[in-house]
Amino acid sequence: MEETITQQAIRLKKEKVIKGITCPSCNGELDLAEGVRTLNCKFCGTLLVAKDSSGTTMRFNVVRKLKREDAINRAYGWLGSGLSKAKGLRANSKITEAYLAYIPYWRVSADAVGWIFGQEKKTRTSGNSTETYYEDVEKRIMSSFDRTYAACEVSELGVKHVNLTGDEIVPANTELLQADGMLFNVVSSEQEAFEHALERFKDESRATAKVDRVSFEHIDLIRKNISIVYYPLWVIRYSYANRIYQVVVDGEDGTICYGKAPGNNLYRAVVGIIGMAAGMFLTTLLGAFAIAKSSAKFSFAVFIFAFIIGIVLIRGAYKKFRYGGEIEEGTGIGEDSKNVSISQSMSEGTTGEVMSVAKNVAASAVVGAVLGSIFNSD
Repeated sequence: MEETITQQAIRLKKEKVIKGITCPSCNGELDLAEGVRTLNCKFCGTLLVAKDSSGTTMRFNVVRKLKREDAINRAYGWLGSGLSKAKGLRANSKITEAYLAYIPYWRVSADAVGWIFGQEKKTRTSGNSTETYYEDVEKRIMSSFDRTYAACEVSELGVKHVNLTGDEIVPANTELLQADGMLFNVVSSEQEAFEHALERFKDESRATAKVDRVSFEHIDLIRKNISIVYYPLWVIRYSYANRIYQVVVDGEDGTICYGKAPGNNLYRAVVGIIGMAAGMFLTTLLGAFAIAKSSAKFSFAVFIFAFIIGIVLIRGAYKKFRYGGEIEEGTGIGEDSKNVSISQSMSEGTTGEVMSVAKNVAASAVVGAVLGSIFNSD
């Protein structure tokens, strides 16, 4: 109980306060904690409901702190970092366009509480045999969620979500935002975004319990809230080798939300060859069983470990060589199952085929190694 109270105190201490809201009855200036929809005026006691000017979802914006020149410098800094990007990219790139855009994001928050009853899979070893059994468990669910989802089409920008931690958030004034930069409109459905986010919150809460066989569950979502947050992003386009690329810089803290750049062909070739060679060596390490002749079990475990590491190296080397022609990095590149493109699915299928071949070859090596170890032991 003491731990729960401490966690709640820390969470309440970190809650952001929105300033600049006035009471319609007495014009008194109020401070509104994020997520609060109803409150009483501290001056006249009037019960107030927090809504935006249209009477629907509340709208806020993150205060822009980064200037245009600073954003361009951050983009140049990213172009000159890392070995995976084309050699001389920063020196030979030319900025062709740089503008500020306020992109709307749905901000959905909720607390998940409940219980899950079921069985958890466990193993125990007795002598030379390993037994699998299930143990009855009951898990309590207590999770807090605060996520953002794009409220407009962002495929061109590549920023699917933003991080609001520590940002200064104020009530949105669309006229001021339009005067400062390009203001994008909300085009997605509030109800669909809300339902999608709440369903994901439940799924993630259920996954944290790690119950293998669920017999009963009851999960409630409380303190549910949805709002629109306009986020400032500097969109910077540059040309390199007669092609146009893009970097999106966070207008609040200057981090790179999304960046696309040509890759270094020499680097990807070297990494691909070395990674493939190392992976194939480990997956076909037939001499692993000879490490400890007195302990066949130990040598087999060493071989399996080397086999797994080899497969990982082969997969990584192939992906680096196959997709290293263009580099995509950034904090806003999310993994949403509803936004997976057809091209991505096709590329994953190609990778799967290559990995399947590699696994078959390595599996043959495992069988050969096992048989060799058995004959050598005789």
